[in-house]
Order: sequence, then C-alpha cells, then structure tokens
Amino acid sequence: MIDASIYLTTDGAPLPIERDTRPKASSLLLVPPFLKHFGGPMAGPAYLKGAGERAGHTVDVLDLNREWIKERITSAYTSGQIKGDHDKPSKELNRLYQEWQELCASHWPMPVPVSERESRTVILYATHEEVIGCAANMAAGSFGEWVRRHLEQAPRPDLVGLSVMFSGQIIAALSVTKVIHGVWPGVPVVWGGAHVTALADPISKEAMYGEGIDGFVVGYAEKTWVELLDAVAGDTPWPAEVFKAGTASRRAKEDGTTVPAFDLASYGQGSLTLPVQASRGCAYGKCSFCTYPKIEGKHRKLKIEGLEPVILLAAEREAVLSFKDSLLVLNQLHAIGDMIKGRVMWSACTKLHPNMNLQTMKRLYAEGLRTLEIGLETLDESSQELINKPQKPEVLTSFLDAAAESGVAIVINYLTGLPGADAEVEQHWLQVVRDEVTAHPKLKAMIEHNAFQLEMLSPMGSNPPAYGIEVTRRWPWSSLLEFNVKAATDAPAQLATA
Repeated sequence: MIDASIYLTTDGAPLPIERDTRPKASSLLLVPPFLKHFGGPMAGPAYLKGAGERAGHTVDVLDLNREWIKERITSAYTSGQIKGDHDKPSKELNRLYQEWQELCASHWPMPVPVSERESRTVILYATHEEVIGCAANMAAGSFGEWVRRHLEQAPRPDLVGLSVMFSGQIIAALSVTKVIHGVWPGVPVVWGGAHVTALADPISKEAMYGEGIDGFVVGYAEKTWVELLDAVAGDTPWPAEVFKAGTASRRAKEDGTTVPAFDLASYGQGSLTLPVQASRGCAYGKCSFCTYPKIEGKHRKLKIEGLEPVILLAAEREAVLSFKDSLLVLNQLHAIGDMIKGRVMWSACTKLHPNMNLQTMKRLYAEGLRTLEIGLETLDESSQELINKPQKPEVLTSFLDAAAESGVAIVINYLTGLPGADAEVEQHWLQVVRDEVTAHPKLKAMIEHNAFQLEMLSPMGSNPPAYGIEVTRRWPWSSLLEFNVKAATDAPAQLATA
C-alpha cells in the first residue's frame, strides 16, 4: 500500500510525498571462499545491494572470502604499479590457495593424492557424493565453526543469497549453506553467480543439486532480486526466475540502471578497488574458448551517468574504479574517461587494436586510466584461427610502445595448451611476448599465463567435434570438461557422466 502524507518544505509550503508502506525484507548476501580476490568488494553482491536498498529492503553483505584471507595473510597489502584487480599480494594468495586445497582434501571422504588436490577440490573433477561428503565434513569441523561465528554476529535475515562465481567456491558454498540452516532454521537460501549460470542446465534437470538450496538464479538479477525480496517480505510466491533444482530454469531480470552499493567496513587498510560496469556481455563475442556470450548474454551498454556517486566515493577513499566489463572498445573507454576526468584512477579490459596509439593512451592516462588488461591469448596463427581471434605481433609492439610512453600499465592474458597446438611453437610465441615486455624498460606490465581449459558453455564445449576435440567426461559440479584431441568429425561426442 502507498500512503500519501503531507510534509512541509523548508519555507512552510505543503508537499505531498508518497510513502511506501509495503512490508520490507532483510537479507544477507554471502561470498564463500576461495577466490584469489582481496582488494575490494565483489561486483555481483554490490549491484544486488544497490538494487535492494533502492527498493527499501535491507541488504547486508558478508564477504567470507575476504574474511578468510584477511585472517591468514601475513604480508602488508600495499598498492603496486598494476592498479585494479591485479593489484594484489599474489604470492600470499597462491599460498592460501594451496592451503585451501589441503583443507578440502583433509575432509574428503577418501584420501586425495597431492597431485590431484587441485583437480578434485577446486576444479571439481569429482563425483556428486564426494563433493557433498566433503562439504558435510567441513561444515561439521573447524571451518563450519568459523562460519558459524561470523553468522552469529549478524542479525537473523529473512533471506540469504550466496554468490558462487567459480567452481572453487562450491565446497565452501555447500558447507556454508548447511551451517546457515543450523544457525537460522527456516531461513531460505538462494544461489546465484556465474558458476550457477554455467551449471543451469544440469541443475534444472537434477533434483540432487537442491539439497538445502531453496532456489537458483541465472544471470544478472537486480530486478529478480527485488521481486524475490518483495515476495519474501509479503509472503507471496517467488518470481518464476528463481527456480528449484530439477525444474526448468530461465534467465533472471536485470536492471542496468542500478548503482552498486558497498559496505566498506572491513576495507580500512591497504589498496581498495570498487567494481563497476559500463556494459554487459562482450563487444567482440567471437572467441571459441570463451563462455562470456552464454554467461552474460548479448552485449549491451549501461548508463554510466549514474556512477557519479561511486566516483565520489572512490575519490574519498582513494580507491581505484575497476571496470568489470569483459571488453571495453575504444569509444567506451573515451566515454568513461570523459566522465571521470582524472578525478580517480581506474582500470579496464580491452582488445588489442591498432588505434590504441600514444595519443590515445596519453589522453586516457590524463583521464585517470592506470591499467589496461588485454586478452592477447596467442600469437600463433594456427591457434588464433582455432580460437577465432586474429592479432598481429606488430600491433602488440606498437601497443606496448604507447603504454610505456604514456604510463598506462598493461596486463596481458596469454593461453597455452590449446587443442592441437604444438607445445614448442606455443612456448616460442610466449617467449616473444616476454621479450617484447622486457624490451620496454619503462613499461609496467605483467603476463597472466593460463593453461587452456574446455568450458562447457563455450563454442568449443558446445560443439567439440568441430574443433577436433573428443569430450571424455563431465562432472556434476564442474563447468569444465575432460577431453582428448582428435580429428574433427561431425559425429556428436558421447559423454560419460560421473
């Protein structure tokens, strides 16, 4: 019900104001371990918090991943030359990543060889029973007690949402869900995030995924989140976009006008990044190894004018704005630069392009850009053809020239282990990239070297034979597929389901 009341302005004139008297819900958004992320809040919960609070609901965020890391990190976290998400204590995070694997392995229903710890506990090449068993054991042990202590410090909410972005969070998320039901009986738990979106099809077909989980949400969900909070507050049916395991899924409804909201109480020390978006989906969207087009949907621009409060907050906290867009093209970078006007530092991801010259880079640096991440992936022409991403070495050279002279730091994503690729050729081109970086002494740069993994929702994962791939096994909680390289064929691959 909307209650119209009469209020007085400062000069005494009556002003009718509509007051929303509909019931409101309190909610808690949780980020489970383990993510190699430490510098700032997560984007998904921030946007949901912004949407929920704009509608009058209470939305608190408990970043258990940050709390887990913060209690165990030993070195001071200070800002380096690479601003944004890559400004993080990598050695410390790698150590904690190993410790997380060891913790999960120690609670595994059966012994896990050291060589298999990552593949079993993080990538989740494991059976449903193994994953569920490990999570139950962790909930009953010291990890569960740690989670319980954190939950008991928070008021009982009407609803809990878990942000599950990667497979490495699954065991923790299952364990946390079990603890939630022990601390707050009757409080519903809903999962969302990129990994839930990746697993939407198997979740919609198998009720086994739903143990203790009252609903799942696929994709960006600001509107659906508000509708869910409305339903919980009013004790009415949930929106159809919040589906149960074993029932049909549908994408959630987003709101591209939402301004992210942040609870920065635990971010008092060290470097801080604030995640924002100027677009969703990928402006290129053609890479055969990538899941962004399926996970994020079609490319669409967001209204960036509403980010002014976040810019002011970043300026106040001396934080870096980290644009979480999968790829920002040059005109979008200029639009962001024109809006920020050098008031804060910011980072973004783009594609290698000949127009990214010295004049452009100097302008963007003056407007606050400090780090550009590029998905180079490979310089091997045959591998470029496989992944549908042609890029020339000379363009990379001129790009690094411009970055070195302008002061913009560069993060280069590079892939090896691509299907059918010659390992020696891959190493040759990787060394070429390393040599190019070394040849620019003024350049601030890092190379993120990643091994190829076959993602279920990528074009390669959706049609493996077309890429000379034979899928040998899929696992219930992993978005990755085990595979062998073979000759391309039109015959569909036969999957062995764990």
